[in-house]
Amino acid sequence: MIKLKNNLKGWGSMFNKKVLIITALLLVIFMVLVACSSQQTDTGTEPVESTEEGKANEEVAEEGKSTSSLRPEGVPEDFPNKEITYIYPFGPGSIQDAYIRILFEKAKEMEGWKHGLVINYMEGASGKIAWNALANAQPDGYTIGFTPSAMLVPSVAEADEVDFGYDKYDYVFNMMSDPGAIGVAIDSEYETLQDLVEAAKQNPGKITVGVTSTVGQEGLTMAMLEMETGADFNVVAFESEAEIMAGVIGGHLDAFCLNVGDTMTFVENNQIKVLATGDDERSQFLPDVPTYKESGYNVRQVNMRAVGGPKGMPEPIRQYLENVLIAASQHPDVIKQVEELKIPVDTLTGEEVKERFGEIYQSLLDLWEVSPWQ
Repeated sequence: MIKLKNNLKGWGSMFNKKVLIITALLLVIFMVLVACSSQQTDTGTEPVESTEEGKANEEVAEEGKSTSSLRPEGVPEDFPNKEITYIYPFGPGSIQDAYIRILFEKAKEMEGWKHGLVINYMEGASGKIAWNALANAQPDGYTIGFTPSAMLVPSVAEADEVDFGYDKYDYVFNMMSDPGAIGVAIDSEYETLQDLVEAAKQNPGKITVGVTSTVGQEGLTMAMLEMETGADFNVVAFESEAEIMAGVIGGHLDAFCLNVGDTMTFVENNQIKVLATGDDERSQFLPDVPTYKESGYNVRQVNMRAVGGPKGMPEPIRQYLENVLIAASQHPDVIKQVEELKIPVDTLTGEEVKERFGEIYQSLLDLWEVSPWQ
């Protein structure tokens, strides 16, 4: 794990009141537009198993032909003629990991593909290893990956050190938008976000909070809380949400800052309690939990979970993947699974993702000019 106290700490002492106000406003814009997460391994590929359904469609694929109405002109008839690799920056078990598996399984069935998805769990460096690898991959449509809005934060803060960024990908579609969530173990003494903040003020550097990135959106969220309240948290980065939850439940961490989608299984198992969530309105999945703003803090955390490929993907193939995955998301079987798993689906086209990410990226650049956080 990587201990935070390098990039984000000390914001409050860096700025005068005027700059703080400007910073807060820009971050509010960023958080409003934003819709990022977690054991270092080399690759860790894992195929997505296909179902027994769709055999008839596979017979068409056997002949190397497709009659799909979702396939734009210009897409080779035998695409995909091998498995598609999906680069995921964190470990298995997250809600977005589950959802991409569901979508590709259904897409394979619907289109009669002979080949499906292989997930490459390319963990490490809070996602930067995977995002660099994706940006530098062959742009042939056979390598795509997880490109959340949170990756834009280190792309600005560490622009000289990373290869990825807003303009380094061609975006396929957005899977979901997930509000942030700050919480603790079910038996924790902290009952509200105010309790947690007050403890961090009274015990500087002693209240540990697990995140998946110290220079990503979760790190910014905690920095904003520190700036606004004068609290001093000990923020620690882990390689997966599962590690963080294990630490919180086991009493090794005081709290977590993740996303609502990451918490639901643990909430339902009565292992944790969420103290507050990051959108303007309460989460549909946690209607009794107040927002950060309702708790008294002008902080917003909503995360877009998009899928993209390296810049230069053939447009017909990018469009085909968009068409197929969005169609899969609308299939009744998938909708049923989404409801059961409480997945915060927010389907957007690749062009819509590009537009929103562009706005977020520009907001971050503007913020960097006023008050760099590194």
